[in-house]
Amino acid sequence: MKSKLLALWLILLIVAMLSTAADATTRLSIGTASTGGTWYPLGGAIASVITKYVKNTEATAYPSGASIENIRLLRKGQTDIVMLMPDSAYWAYTGTEQFSKDKPYKELRAILALYPIFDQIVVLESSNIKTIADMKGKRIAVGAPGSGTEVMNRIILAEHGITYENCTPKYLSAPEAVEALKDGNVDVIMYALGAPAPTIMDLMTVRKVRFIEIDPAMEKKINSKYPFYVPSQIKAGTYQGQSKPVRMLAWMGILAVDAKMKNELVYDILKAFWAHKNEIDKVHVQFKDITLNNAVNVPIPLHEGAIKFYREKGLIK
Repeated sequence: MKSKLLALWLILLIVAMLSTAADATTRLSIGTASTGGTWYPLGGAIASVITKYVKNTEATAYPSGASIENIRLLRKGQTDIVMLMPDSAYWAYTGTEQFSKDKPYKELRAILALYPIFDQIVVLESSNIKTIADMKGKRIAVGAPGSGTEVMNRIILAEHGITYENCTPKYLSAPEAVEALKDGNVDVIMYALGAPAPTIMDLMTVRKVRFIEIDPAMEKKINSKYPFYVPSQIKAGTYQGQSKPVRMLAWMGILAVDAKMKNELVYDILKAFWAHKNEIDKVHVQFKDITLNNAVNVPIPLHEGAIKFYREKGLIK
């Protein structure tokens, strides 16, 4: 009798242990950026979708020091999902630029590309500048020194034979650049911004302006050398009076994880994200620009779970 009771007790214990294991909750942290930008609310929206729709999983977004800090925390296993600028992701993966003192982070994996940030090149309608090549010798608002905008502009100009030696760079914030163009203190604005950008919209209320497009061949050349700068377009009608799409380079933020994250979990996160993207879109208008067609435009390898998901969607062969 005792042996039967013991056997029954062991069976019940095993069933309880299996049930507990099945119901165990996976907790994920999502590193974003400062609370003043759009990445933090995006992270919160993604965390909400994961928690609601990925079984036995809870996610929490937190503000951080952005890309470099996020990469270092992910590499140490101190966070699970991060938002990254594509150049930082590429340099971390290759162990170059600001990560040149570190070993290449070959386990860094992307799971999707975020919305585009366009390098918008603007002149007054009366300007004689028609192409980027015409900007040699001009006063150009290039962004704050060392910022993502300024680095991108320096690369674009250099590919057109323009250096800071043969033009006059002006290190200005976006609002300062707009005021300078209004007052005739710069000839060109080059700024990486979402679209429509409030600063550009404000400029258009008081001045007639034109966008300078990038040549398709140059776009391709720059992308081949710097894969995190991708050919893109600002859709017609984005700005008042803009009747045609405007071709320009853009970069897209990346949602990234470590390669060791389980394939099934990454797959389930993406399945929930795209099935319930309408909930994310309600948080900020710019989140509507996160599209399935652009999801795989990343400069680092995709996670295996992401490859499975996007292959099923026909985006990867």
